[in-house]
Amino acid sequence: MAITAIDTSINAEIKDVSMQKQMDDTHQFTFAMMNALKVGVISVSINGNIKYANNQACQWINIRRRELLKIPVKNIIPNWNNIYQLVSSGEKFLNEEIAINTAERKAKFNVTVTPILDQENVKLIGLVIAIRELENVYHLVNKYTGMQARFTFKDIIAKSQQMRKLVDYAKNISDSPSTILIEAESGTGKEVFAQSIHNASSRHDKGFVAINCAAISDNLIESELFGYDDGAFTGAKKGGHPGKFELANGGTLFLDEVGDMKPEVQVKLLRAIQESAITRVGGEKTIPVDVRIIAATNKNLKAEVDKGNFRLDLYYRLSVIPLKIPALRERMEDLPSLIRFFLNKKSLRLQKEVPQIRYSTLQQFLDYDWPGNIRELENAIEQYVILDGEISFENLKKEVLTSSSVPAIRNNDEATQAEVLTSVKEMERDLIIRTLRHFNNNMTQSAQSLGLSRNTLYLKLKKYNIEVIS
Repeated sequence: MAITAIDTSINAEIKDVSMQKQMDDTHQFTFAMMNALKVGVISVSINGNIKYANNQACQWINIRRRELLKIPVKNIIPNWNNIYQLVSSGEKFLNEEIAINTAERKAKFNVTVTPILDQENVKLIGLVIAIRELENVYHLVNKYTGMQARFTFKDIIAKSQQMRKLVDYAKNISDSPSTILIEAESGTGKEVFAQSIHNASSRHDKGFVAINCAAISDNLIESELFGYDDGAFTGAKKGGHPGKFELANGGTLFLDEVGDMKPEVQVKLLRAIQESAITRVGGEKTIPVDVRIIAATNKNLKAEVDKGNFRLDLYYRLSVIPLKIPALRERMEDLPSLIRFFLNKKSLRLQKEVPQIRYSTLQQFLDYDWPGNIRELENAIEQYVILDGEISFENLKKEVLTSSSVPAIRNNDEATQAEVLTSVKEMERDLIIRTLRHFNNNMTQSAQSLGLSRNTLYLKLKKYNIEVIS
């Protein structure tokens, strides 16, 4: 009996040791997992005593773990009592921007507080605080709200010498920290260039944040750019809100239609560029920002300066590196390639066959001045695809006449005209070949489709040295 009792005691002891070992191993796994996170994690008792903090939390608060465990959480988060009351009453505290006392200063973080309940999920026994750096949060916001640059220089159709030189120039200035001013008419692709420059720079893995200065009302533009603090105005979000400068920190801020910005906002924009820092609306703290600015306008900013509508000092700050995109009518040699591109793109999106372009229609495309530039061309091609190869240029001209149209400007440079003619001839030859192939070399049907007589079609076959095998 004594031996059996001893065996039982030894077995129980071994079991206790084994269970303790398992528990210790589980704790080690838990600690390793918590410390691997790029999120600061702090667990707190209902009395406000810190029970645990992972490495990231200690690093951001800049304190050793054993020292942090001695400090009440309210010393770290000044408004902890309010947060505790909120969470303990069943309310959520998610992704709020609050100030935390670190060893050096007060710093703002994105904070989420989650309740810890007992095994019956009834009684509150503690809370978990998750802390994230605002820059990382802003990066995620940019990623999942589409504030990322999609276009690269490969997306820019540049067959003409003028456009090829412009793309090479834009590539060369991409990694410069200097501010770029893009001047061009509406619809020329200013943002495509801005995104391409961002993606070719060392900032490509950070946010590309765009704001249309003309599309936002005067009383909102300042808070959109610089953000606002808690209680800055009626309806202001609790905890404040970051502006475009903060969201673009480390990346690129694209200020579209900057020429429409009001003078009082121009002053604050100039200060932000000069000091690489902003102050939120209703706030006093200066927030440093590292932002590369690309501005764009469809106005002549020098003329706006002369009229007193735009500050001369801001103009010089923005136009450190000027970039002018030509209007479509000034680069007509790119038109055939653009037409092909949009025909394929729209046909694919609309799930329709790529329509044939008649010769007469092609001539109309080439003769039209395209005051709406690339945007107008894209819309016209979409209409052409939807209507199975029909388009009314008279309607296009009427739309232009009812809006503030841009007078036609013709490029009289002989070399440029020669390039245009060459491109048109290439496209016409390609169009004839594809039409003949489509109708199995039936001359009558091909001529009708192209809008030509049979005799004219034969003359063009001879002109372009196209051999037809019956």
